[in-house]
Amino acid sequence: MKTAVCGLFAGGLVLLACGAAPAQTGTKPAAVTPQQAEFFEARVRPVLIEHCVSCHGPAKQRGGLRLDAAAFLRKGSDSGPVVVPGHPEKSLLVRAVRHEGDVKMPPKARLSVKAVTDLSDWVKMGAPWPDTGGPRVADMADAWKKHWAFQPVRLPTVPRVKGLAADAAPIDAFLLAALERKGLTFTAPADRRTLLRRAAFDLTGLPPTAEEIEAFEKDTSPEAYEKGIDRLLASPAYGERWGRYWLDVARYADTKGYVFTEERRYPYSYTYRDYVIRAFNEDKPFDRFLIEQLAADRLQDKDPRALAAMGFLTLGRRFLNNVHDIIDDRIDTVTRGLLGLTVACARCHDHKFDPVPTKDYYSLYGVFASSIEPKELPLLGAPERTPAYVAFEKELKARAQKVADYLQKVHGETLARFRARAADYMLAAHEARGKFGGRRGGAGQLGELSFPMIQRWRTFLDETRKRHNPVLAPWHAFAALPPGEFAAKAPALAAHIAANADPARPVSRAVAQAFTGKPPASLAEVAQRYAAVFADVERRWQETKPRPLATPDYEAVRQLLYAPGAPATVPVEDIRRFVDRAARDRLTALQKQVDQWRATSKAAPPRAMVLQDAAVPVTPRVLLRGNPGYPGPVVPRQFLAVLAGANRKPFTEGSGRLELARAIASKDNPLTARVMVNRIWLHHFGKGLVATPSDFGLRSDPPSHPELLDYLAWRFMEDGWSVKKMHRLVMLSRAYCQGSQDNAEGQRLDPDNRLLWRMNRQRLDFEAMRDALLAASGKLDRTAGGAAVELTTAPFTARRTVYGFIDRQNLPGLFRTFDFASPDTSSAQRYATTVPQQALFLMNSPFVLEQARALVRHPDVAVAADREDRIQRLYRRAYGRAAERDEVALGVRFLAAARSEPPAGAQGLDAWERYAQVLLLANEFVFVD
Repeated sequence: MKTAVCGLFAGGLVLLACGAAPAQTGTKPAAVTPQQAEFFEARVRPVLIEHCVSCHGPAKQRGGLRLDAAAFLRKGSDSGPVVVPGHPEKSLLVRAVRHEGDVKMPPKARLSVKAVTDLSDWVKMGAPWPDTGGPRVADMADAWKKHWAFQPVRLPTVPRVKGLAADAAPIDAFLLAALERKGLTFTAPADRRTLLRRAAFDLTGLPPTAEEIEAFEKDTSPEAYEKGIDRLLASPAYGERWGRYWLDVARYADTKGYVFTEERRYPYSYTYRDYVIRAFNEDKPFDRFLIEQLAADRLQDKDPRALAAMGFLTLGRRFLNNVHDIIDDRIDTVTRGLLGLTVACARCHDHKFDPVPTKDYYSLYGVFASSIEPKELPLLGAPERTPAYVAFEKELKARAQKVADYLQKVHGETLARFRARAADYMLAAHEARGKFGGRRGGAGQLGELSFPMIQRWRTFLDETRKRHNPVLAPWHAFAALPPGEFAAKAPALAAHIAANADPARPVSRAVAQAFTGKPPASLAEVAQRYAAVFADVERRWQETKPRPLATPDYEAVRQLLYAPGAPATVPVEDIRRFVDRAARDRLTALQKQVDQWRATSKAAPPRAMVLQDAAVPVTPRVLLRGNPGYPGPVVPRQFLAVLAGANRKPFTEGSGRLELARAIASKDNPLTARVMVNRIWLHHFGKGLVATPSDFGLRSDPPSHPELLDYLAWRFMEDGWSVKKMHRLVMLSRAYCQGSQDNAEGQRLDPDNRLLWRMNRQRLDFEAMRDALLAASGKLDRTAGGAAVELTTAPFTARRTVYGFIDRQNLPGLFRTFDFASPDTSSAQRYATTVPQQALFLMNSPFVLEQARALVRHPDVAVAADREDRIQRLYRRAYGRAAERDEVALGVRFLAAARSEPPAGAQGLDAWERYAQVLLLANEFVFVD
C-alpha cells in the first residue's frame, strides 16, 4: 500500500445548497431538507401563527396577503412578492417586522429580537416551507398505521441466497438477497491488517499496535478474528469509544450555556460521562441503561452509582433557567434520542406529519414538570476523609455559610419592607386585576413595588373575597364600589363598617375604628387607613413578641401580616424571586463562589446530578401555541398514544418518570430497539439502515433493508438487550469483513453504496484522530474517569479525548473544525466535512508538532541502527506495518531535502521531526478502510 501524503490538502470545500421557496407564482419550490423543515417548524411557523395569521390567514387577508401556506407566501400581497428568497434585506416581510420603512408589522407591538432574527435567517436560507399536503394529525389514522416504524418488531424469514452456506450469518443473507436483485455481490474480504485496524478503531477508537497486527496475521486459526473482537470488547477503551457516541445523543457538556451571572460549569457533569463509559464496558442491558437514565432515583434495586445516569436529563442547556425551555430540551432529548420521534415539534401545534398531538407533548411536559432537582445532590459513595477532603469540606461550609447568612439577612429585611408596604400592595393588586393576564413576574420591580409580591396579594385577595374575612371585609366592600360612584356610596359604607352593624359578618374592631369620622374619598385613602392599622399592630407586636397580641382583633390583623401563607410571609428558600437587583446579584455572587469551589476543587467528592419527584405532581395543561400565558385544557401524564394505544392508562406513580422509562424500554415498543440497532449499524458502516437516526417518523426515508432492521432489533431484545452481542453479530458478518475497494459496476448500479457491495471508507472522527496521534507518539495517558481536562491549551494533556472539557457556550474552534457534535441539542450523527482548517491544524498545531517530536524520540524509534531502519520503525509506530522499498527511498529523499532547509520554516522541527509529521498528516493515518 502506498502512502498518500498530506491527503487532507486534496479535499474541496463543500457548499450546501438550501432549498428556496421562489417568489414567482407557479415556480416549483426546491426540496426542503430535514434541517430546514425542523428550523421552520420550530422557529418560523409558531411566529407566523401567533403574530401574523389573525390578520393574514383564512379569515382575513389584509393587503391581499395570506401567510398560512407556502403557496400564499409565494403569491405575495396586492403589492407583489413579500419575500425574495435568499435576500432578507430585499424582502418586504423582513423589513416590516424590523420596522424599517412605512410598513411596520405587527402594528401594535414589535416582535422579539429572536423572532425577527429567525425570520431573517429563514429568508436567507431560501424561505423553505415544508410541503404540508400530506396527512395531518386529525386524519392520520390510516397513514401512521401503515408506517413501517410503528409496526411491531417481528422476526422476519431469512432469505435463501444461492451460493450462501446454510450456517452463514443472517445479516449476509438479507444483504446479499438485495445485492443479487441488482446483479451485485460483496467485494473480496479485506486483508487481515485492514480488518484488525478497522475493528480496533470501531470498538476502541485506537489503532492496533504493530505487534498485535503481526500476531493476528500469523494466527490462521478459524477463531482468530472472533477472539480479536472479544479482546477489543473487553478493553476499557471500548466503553470510552462507544460511551462518546452516546454522549452525542445525550447532548453532553460540562457547562450550562449562557446563564448570565451564575456559575457556568456543572461541578459533577463528569459523573454522568463516567457512568456511560462504565455501562458500556459492563455491557449493562440497554433497557436497564435507559431506565436508569430516566428514573434511577425511583428504582427499588438501585445501585447508588447508577444515580449518576440521570445526567442524561439534567446536563442540557439552561436557557437562562427558563423552565419551559429546559423541559422542552428534555422532551426532545428523550424522544429523538431514544424513540426517533420529533415530539418537540408538537410544543406549539399538533405535529404536522407524525401522529403526535400537542396534548401528548404536554402529557410528557407534566412528567418533567413534576420532577425537580434537589438543592443537595446525592453522593455516589461515602468520601474518604483524607486531609484534602477535610480541607475541601471546611472551605465549602465556610462559603455556604456566607450564602445562608446573607440570605437570612436579606430575607428579614425584605419581609419587613413588604409588611410595611402591605396596604400599598393591596391597592396595587386591585389596580392590577385584569391588566397583566398571564404575565409571569420575576424578581424585577414594578415601580417601587415587587411584581411577584403584587401577584401574591392579588391571589390572596381573590381567595379572601370568596368568604368573609373580618380584617379584609371592609377592603373588599370599598373595592367593589364603582369608581364613579365611590364618593356617593363611601359615607354610608364607612358608617356601616365603623358601627360593625352586621353581627353575622363581624369586622375586626381594629379595622372598624379606622373608618370612624370622615369617610374615605377614594380607595387609595382606604389603603392609607389600612396602612395606619398595620403600623399600629406592628408597633404593638414589637413590644410583646414573641407572645401573640392579647386582643383577638389585633392578633387577627397580625396574622394577616405574619402567619404562614400570608402574602408577606415568603419562605426563605423562595425569597430570591422577591429581592431587588442588588441583593439578587449579591446572592448570585456568593452562590457562585460555592459552585466554583465544587467545580474546581480536586477533592470534591463525586455527586449524581439527579431529578426527584415533586411532593405534589403537576397536572399539566396544554399551553396554547406554546405560550405559558395561555393555558388550555388539562391533560393527564401519560405515554404517547401512537405507541401506547387508545386504551393507555395515565401515569400514577409520582411524576410518572419510571412508568415513562419502562414504556420506552419495553419490548412492545416498536421504536426503541430499532433506533438503537440503527445507531450501532451507523457507527460500524458509516451509514444507518435508516438515514435519519433520530427521526423514524412519516417524513423519514424507509430503511434500506427493512427486514434486516427488524431482524437486528428482534435479536437485540432476545439477546437481553446486549450491545456487545450486537457488535459481534455485525462484525462477524461477511458484509463487515469485506474490502473497501471500488468497482465500476457497483458505482453504476448503487453509487451511494446503500446495498453495501463494499465497505465504506471512513475518516477518523476528532476523538479517534487525536487519540491516534497520542498512541503513535507513545504519550497516550490511559487513566480513566474523573473531572474533565482542558484539551486545547498548553501544556497539552495526554488523556483520551473523551475526557476533554466541553464548553457548550464557547466550543473551541478545534472541535468545530473536526465536526464535533453540537452539545446544544441531541445529535443524531456527525457530518464529515473537508475544509482547509483541518489540514492547517495538522500542519501548524503545537499539539501535533509535539506528537511528531515525541514520535521521533520514542524508544522504539530512537534505537534504530541506521536511517532506513529508523524509517521502518516510524512506519511501524504510525501505520502498524513495514515501509515498502519505494516508501523508504521517498523518505530518504525527503530527509535529504529537509536538512537543507532552516528548522524555523517548520515551527522549529528538525528533518526527522518534519518527516514524522508528514506521516501523521497522511491519508493512511486518518482514514480507515
